[in-house]
Amino acid sequence: MDASHAGRIDNTVTLNGRLADEVAVRAGERVRLRLVNTANARIFALTFAGHAPSVVALDGQPVTPHEPAGGRVVLAPAQRVDLVIDMAGTPGSRHRVVDSRDPRRPYRLVDLVYDVARPVRASPLDAPIRLAANRLAEADLATARRHEIVLAGGAMGRMRSAILDGARTGIRDLVARGKAWAINDVAAHAMTMAPLATMQRGRTQLLRICNDTAWPHPMHLHGFHFRLLSRERASVAHRPWLDTVLVERGETVEVASVADNPGDWLFHCHVLEHMEAGMSAVFRVA
Repeated sequence: MDASHAGRIDNTVTLNGRLADEVAVRAGERVRLRLVNTANARIFALTFAGHAPSVVALDGQPVTPHEPAGGRVVLAPAQRVDLVIDMAGTPGSRHRVVDSRDPRRPYRLVDLVYDVARPVRASPLDAPIRLAANRLAEADLATARRHEIVLAGGAMGRMRSAILDGARTGIRDLVARGKAWAINDVAAHAMTMAPLATMQRGRTQLLRICNDTAWPHPMHLHGFHFRLLSRERASVAHRPWLDTVLVERGETVEVASVADNPGDWLFHCHVLEHMEAGMSAVFRVA
């Protein structure tokens, strides 16, 4: 986690790879945090007690500044978020940052600890926090080619067999060979799988991803960012650009992107055990 002040840079705090109980802040300052979930399987849902973070970027792409849904910053493996927070606490106070993904077992991640010095300024900065947009080709949904993507397998799942190395294979034999997940009925084997689809270069591609499992999956597409269009057929606010989308169990999401980057591109669950056990595919752009 990196912390730097938006508007002006006063100091930088890094928590990469080491345990830390607290982060030092000062009343009245504006802080920009870049959070990266490098956990292998854990999904975080962070709340900042006494503070109101604004999301300004997701997966490296600027978004319209907004409060996180329900006040929780949700980060699945491989996802990134940039936050801007005006430090409104009183000098000498402490405020918890809590992971509440499982509300039955909230976990204190770190404390924001205020210096005892008087506030940097009497009122919050009025400088804008919106970041300049990156230049990405906008999807043309009217001409998009549509792809249905079904995620299957895992404990409590309904998958009874899948294609492995070109042959229909029962679930017991799949598991014996280290495979328990599939995309569109194929349990991928290393990087030798045939492309799941060939996409016409320059044309918009719309992926409808259906999670037919009992587990959440952060699905990552190499080589592209995509617009998150909908969840469960409901339009998503701000339609952010992402390269990793969390698909909750039983959920269906739609994403769209222009296939403007030629080559073979891996599409996989970023819980790496899921990827290794079959939940990966290749899209070819030609």
